[in-house]
Amino acid sequence: MDVYNHICRWLCLLIITLMGCSHSATSRVTTDIRLADKKGANTFTLVEKSEACPIYIDTQDATVVLTAVNHFADDVKLVSGVKPVVYEDDEVHGHQAVIVGTIGSNKIIDQLIAQNKLDVNAIKGQWESSIIATIDNPMPGLDKALVIAGSDRRGTAYGVFTLSESIGVSPWYWWADIIPQKKKALYIPQGVYVQGPPSVKYRGIFINDEGFGGLNVWARKTYEAEIGDIGPKTYARVFELLLRLKANYCWPAMHACTKPFYYYEENPVVADNYAIVIGTSHCEQMHCNTMTEWDEKEHGPWNYKVNPNRIKSFWYDRVERTRNYENIYTLGMRGTEDIEMQGAESIDEMVDITRQTISDQRQILEKSIGKKAKDIPQVLCTYKEVLVTYQNGLEVPDDVTLLWADDNHGYTRQLCTPEEQQRSGGSGVYYHLSLLGTPEGYLWLNTISPSLVAYEMTKAYQYGADRIWMFNVGDIKPHEKELTFAMQMAWDINRWTPNNAHLFMEEWAENTFGNMVAKDITSVMADYYRLAEAGKPEHCYRLDYSPKELDQRIEAYRNLSERVGTIRDKLPEDLKAAFYQLVEYPVLGCRWMNERNLLARRSLQKAAIGDLSALDDARQAKHCHAQLDSITHHYNEVNAGGKWNHIMSWHPWMSDKMPEVATDELVQKALASPMAHTIELSNVKCHETLILNDGMLQAAMDRKEHTDSLVGHYTWDSERAGQLPVWIFATIPTSYMPSYSLAVNGKEIERTLKHIGNIWHTQAAAPVWYKIGHVNIMKGVNDLALSLPDSLLTIGGIHLGWYPPSRPDYKQHIMSIDYVASHNGRESSVMETIGLGMGSGVSITPFTSPSLKAHQYGEAAWIEYEIAISKGQSEIEIRTLPTQRIHDGRGLCYAVSINGGEVQVFDVQADEFTPEWQDNVIRGFTSRKVNYRADKDESIRLRIYFLDPGLVMRDIVIY
Repeated sequence: MDVYNHICRWLCLLIITLMGCSHSATSRVTTDIRLADKKGANTFTLVEKSEACPIYIDTQDATVVLTAVNHFADDVKLVSGVKPVVYEDDEVHGHQAVIVGTIGSNKIIDQLIAQNKLDVNAIKGQWESSIIATIDNPMPGLDKALVIAGSDRRGTAYGVFTLSESIGVSPWYWWADIIPQKKKALYIPQGVYVQGPPSVKYRGIFINDEGFGGLNVWARKTYEAEIGDIGPKTYARVFELLLRLKANYCWPAMHACTKPFYYYEENPVVADNYAIVIGTSHCEQMHCNTMTEWDEKEHGPWNYKVNPNRIKSFWYDRVERTRNYENIYTLGMRGTEDIEMQGAESIDEMVDITRQTISDQRQILEKSIGKKAKDIPQVLCTYKEVLVTYQNGLEVPDDVTLLWADDNHGYTRQLCTPEEQQRSGGSGVYYHLSLLGTPEGYLWLNTISPSLVAYEMTKAYQYGADRIWMFNVGDIKPHEKELTFAMQMAWDINRWTPNNAHLFMEEWAENTFGNMVAKDITSVMADYYRLAEAGKPEHCYRLDYSPKELDQRIEAYRNLSERVGTIRDKLPEDLKAAFYQLVEYPVLGCRWMNERNLLARRSLQKAAIGDLSALDDARQAKHCHAQLDSITHHYNEVNAGGKWNHIMSWHPWMSDKMPEVATDELVQKALASPMAHTIELSNVKCHETLILNDGMLQAAMDRKEHTDSLVGHYTWDSERAGQLPVWIFATIPTSYMPSYSLAVNGKEIERTLKHIGNIWHTQAAAPVWYKIGHVNIMKGVNDLALSLPDSLLTIGGIHLGWYPPSRPDYKQHIMSIDYVASHNGRESSVMETIGLGMGSGVSITPFTSPSLKAHQYGEAAWIEYEIAISKGQSEIEIRTLPTQRIHDGRGLCYAVSINGGEVQVFDVQADEFTPEWQDNVIRGFTSRKVNYRADKDESIRLRIYFLDPGLVMRDIVIY
C-alpha cells in the first residue's frame, strides 16, 4: 500500500507539471527549496527593501498552524531584520501574500482548490504532507501568492518550517545557537514543492536520564528556574524543535528528579499546540509514571496478581485525563523503575499476567475514549525482559504496534518474521543514542555514527519497521547532528542509506557552518566516529589496548583536536558558539578523557617495569583531568553567554575521581621487586573438575564454596625474592560479590571482587583484571594454588606484577574493505558502508536475503583477502561488528577458508547480557580466531562467506 500511494502521488505531480494547472507557468515539481540568488521573472519575493510579504491564515485552522506561522515570521526577521505581518481576516493587504492553511480548514485554500487554481491531489488524504506552490492572481486584488497547503495540521506546519530551513534557519537555531546568515532580500524560486507522506508514521524522541547530565538541572536552575523543573516552558522549546525536525512523537522525561509530565496541566496543552503525539516509555504503561506517581503506602503494591483493581483504576483515571489529545498508549506490565514486573514467579506466569493486563488496558481505552481498541494507537515495547515474554508465547492483538528495541548499544535485537510483517499494527524500533545501562552507559557524548544508524534502521525498515521510530536522546544535547540524521532518514528512507550515509556530515556542515569548512569538519567527524567505535570515551578506562594501539590512539586524538582548532580559527565569531557545542567540545571531550585514562594506564605499565618516564605520563594524565573540568566549565558558563549552564557534565553518572597513576614510590618498588610473571594457563595442572575451555579456566561443576576437588597448581622459578601483587583476569557472577582466594607458597590471600561497570540483568560480568592482593615470592621455585568456587567464575589470566599485561601488539591490521576479490551470491550482493566500524564495513544486501546453512556456502556472497604470513604459527583474528541476528530462526554466521581448503563456520550471535555480549559492545567487535602454521614466509588467500544478512566485517588482525 505504501508503494501504491507513492506511485499515485508522483503520477499526480506529473499531471500537475504537464497540465500547468493554474500554478505559475514556470512551475516545476520538486521537494527541495533553495533561495534564488536574485530577483527574476520566476521568483517570489518574500523580503525586499525592508518590507516582508504578509502572511494569511484562517482562525479556524489548527493551533499548530498559527504557532508555526508565528515562528516563521520570527525566522524571517532573524534572517532579514524584517518581520512579516500575520493576518487572520479575508481582506487583501498588498499585492502579494503567503497563504498558509490546511485543506478543509482554510477558506482561501479551499476556494483555490474549488477554482482549480491549486491542485492538491498529490497530498489530499495523505499523512503529514504538504504542497508549496506559487499562484498568479489567486484572489481579487492579489497579484501573486506563495501557498503552503497541508493535508493535515502537521503537514501544514512541516511545510512552513521547510520554508524556514530554505531561508537559512536551522531547526537547531535555538538549541545549538546556530546563527543564520543575514540577507537583505529573500527570493523563492517559483514552482511546485511537494513533501510527504513520511516513510515512518511516528518519529520521535525519548528524553531520558535527565537528572544525570542534565536537562533537568539546566531547566531547574537556568531556563525554568521559576518552577525549578522541566515544565511547559522547556517543553515548548522541545516540541518546537521536534516540529522543525519533522518529528511528531515524544516520550517525556520520567525520572524521579522531574515531576511527571501530567503534573503540570499546561504540558499536554503545549504538546497539542505543537501537534506532538505524546506517549510514554517502556516502563510507563498507559501514560502512568509509577516511579513518582504510585505510592505503595497509599495504593498498595505494584503487583497485578494481588492489586489489579487499584492499578486498573490508576490507568483509567489517566486515560480519562488524556483522551482528548493525540496519544499512543504503551501497553503491558513492568515493575517500577525499569525492572521486571513484580509478582511473577516464572516466565510462564509473566506471559499470563502480561496477556491479562493488555486485555484489561484495551477495555479501559475503549470505555474511556469511546472507540474500538483497534482504532486507538497502542504499542508494546519489547524492551529487556518484555522481549523474552514475547518470545515465550505472549500473544499480542494484531492492531498493536510491536516496538522492537535495540540492545542498548545501537544493534537491533529482533525484527519481524514474514508472518509478523502482516500484522495490521505494524512494527517499529526503539533505538539508543544515549544510555545508562549494562555493561556501561554513554550519557555524556554521542558517538553512534550516522552510518551505523543508517545500517540498522534500513535493515529494520526492510523488515517492516515503518510505524514508529523512537530515539533515546538523553538530554537532547549533545545529540544534535545524529538526531537530525535520524529524523531525516525517518522522513524519507531513501534519502540516507548504508551506501550514502557518510555524505550526511558534509551536507550538514555546509548548511550549518558554510562550504569553506564543510570538508574539514566532515573529515574530523569521520575520525571522531571511527575512534569512538573502537571505544567510547565513557568506556576507554576498561578497554584493553595493545601498547601500539594505545600510543596511536593518544596521537590520533591530539591530531584531531589540532584540526578542530584550525577550523575554529576560520569561522566568523557568530558561529563559534555553535561550533563549540556541535564539534569542538565533543572532540576535546573524547581527547581529554582518552588521554587521561590511557596515560594513567601507561604510567602504571611503565612504573611496573621501573621506567621513570612513567612519572611524565602521570603528570600529563592529571593535566588532562583538569582539562575535562575546564572545557565543561566553558560549555556551561562561558559559551553562548552561559545559556546552557548546568546542562553538561563529563561525569553524568560515573565518578569524577582521578584514576590511579604512577608514583616515584611505585617505580622504586618495581625496581626492587622480583621480575613480573604471567602464568600460561595451559601449564596449570588441573584436577579433572577444573577445565581449560577456550582460553578460560572454569569449574566443570557448580560449586558455591571452596573445595579441594577444584584445585589447579602452577610452579615457576624466580631469580629474586620479594613481594608482588597478584592479579586474575576473570568473569565473575553478579548475583553476589564473590570472594576469591589463592595461595602462593602455601600462604592464602583472599579478596572480595567488586563488580566493574553496570551489571543489571546479567548473571556474570565480562572479564576484567582484578587485583587480589600481595604475595611473597621466594628465590627459586614458587608454587601457586587456585580454586574456582562458582561455575560462573572463570579465569582467563593470572599475573604476578605491579600492573597486569596489555594485549600484545599485532603483526598486521587489515581493514575490511582491503579485500582483493569478491563475488556476489545467488541472492545477495557484497556491500561496502563507509563510516561503519573502523572506517568502513563490508556486509551483504539486501537485508532480506535468505540465511544459508553451512553446506550452502557455495551460494553465498564472499570476499577474499591476500595476507602475508611469516614462517611459524600465526593467529588470525576475524572481527565483525556486534550486530544481532535478525530474528529467531536466523543466525549470524560466516564461513572461512584458507587457500581453498576446509571451511570453518562461525556463529557470532551473542545474546544480550551474556559476558561475551558485554565484551563485544564495549570493544566494538566480535572475535573468532583461526590458527595457521606456515613452513615458510608465504601469502595466503583468506575467503569469508556471508551466510546471514546483518553480519558486518570490521577488520582482521594477525598475531
